[in-house]
Amino acid sequence: MLQRDFFAFCKSLQLVELKAIGGLSCVRHYVEGNVIYTTQDEGEELFIINRGAAELLPPNARPGTPATVLSRGDIFGETGALLGLPRHHTARACAQLSVQCFRRSDFPELMRRVPSFFHFLSEKLASRLFQSRELTHTPNNALELTGSLENFDIVTIYQTIIQSMQTGLLTIADEAGETISTFYFERGTPRWGRFQHLSGEEAFWQLFLHEHRAGTFFFSNKTQVGIDWGKGSALARGADEVLINAIQMRDQFQDLRNRMRGQNARLKRRQLNLTWDVPEFEDLRPVAEEIWQLAYNDELSLTELHSRSEFCDWKIYKTVEQMVRAGLFELENGKEQAALLETNE
Repeated sequence: MLQRDFFAFCKSLQLVELKAIGGLSCVRHYVEGNVIYTTQDEGEELFIINRGAAELLPPNARPGTPATVLSRGDIFGETGALLGLPRHHTARACAQLSVQCFRRSDFPELMRRVPSFFHFLSEKLASRLFQSRELTHTPNNALELTGSLENFDIVTIYQTIIQSMQTGLLTIADEAGETISTFYFERGTPRWGRFQHLSGEEAFWQLFLHEHRAGTFFFSNKTQVGIDWGKGSALARGADEVLINAIQMRDQFQDLRNRMRGQNARLKRRQLNLTWDVPEFEDLRPVAEEIWQLAYNDELSLTELHSRSEFCDWKIYKTVEQMVRAGLFELENGKEQAALLETNE
C-alpha cells in the first residue's frame, strides 16, 4: 500500500519497538520561517513531519520559484542522512512545524532494534520514485494526469499541477466513477473549484480534508473553464497560500475529529438566542449563524450539517466545538459531549 504513513507504521510496532523509536529519535519544533538546514550543510539527520508544513527550496532559487511543500507524515533529509552527502536544498518551516528527528549515528542501533523502520523508509522512497515517474510531462509539455487515489495523495497531485504551471481541469471521482469535485487551474494557479455542493475556497479546503481512500483523478489541459462556474466558485488566493492553509486545516481537523468522536451525535439547542463572543474566531461568526439557523428546530448530526452547510468540515467542527463550549448546543450523547470538551493541546 503506497499510502502507509509513519503514524500507521508506528501503530504496527510492538511496544518494545515503539519505545526504541522514541529513544533513538527526538522531537523538534519550528515556527514559521525557521530554517531547518541549508544547502551544503552536513546531512546528519532525516526528518519525519509530525505536524505542520515544511518547504524544500532548490539552490539559487529565484523569487517566485515554487517550493515543494511537505506535510504530516512526509520524510525529508533522507539523502544526506542515508548517503552521508551534504544537503542539496534548503528546508524551511512554512507553518508551525513539529518533526521527528533521526540521527545518522543512531541508524545501526535502530536497524538492530527496529529493522522494520528501514523497510518502511524503503516503501516511502519507492512510493516517491513511483509518483515522480508517473506524474511527468509529455514531450510537448502538456500534462495529462490520471491515476488511482490509492497510489497518489492530493498534495502531490496539486503540487505537480502548480509547479508545472499548467492550465486545465482536475477532476476527482469516487470509487463508483461519479465525479465529486472539479478544480480549474490557470498557469499553475487555482482559479475555480467545486467539491460536491461546496464552491470556491470552501471546496478547496474540503478537497484536502476529505479522506480519499479510493477513487480516481484526471487532469487535462485540453479542458477549458465553462461559463457556468459563477463568482461563488472563483478563488483569489495564491497557489502556495491555498496549500499551506489547507495543510494546517487538515492537521487541526484530525485533532478536532479525535475530540469530537461520533459524527452521528446530534446537536440539541440549549439557548433561545445566538451569542458569539469568541474574538479569536470572529471569522467563524457566519458559520455559527448558519449552523444556528440549520439546527435551531432540528437536531442535526455533524454529517447532516456537512451536507446542508456551505462551509468546509473544519469550519463546521471548529464552530460546533465553540458553540458547545458556550452552552449554545449540547450533544445528544452525553459521552460524546464530554469527549467534545476534552482538551488535548
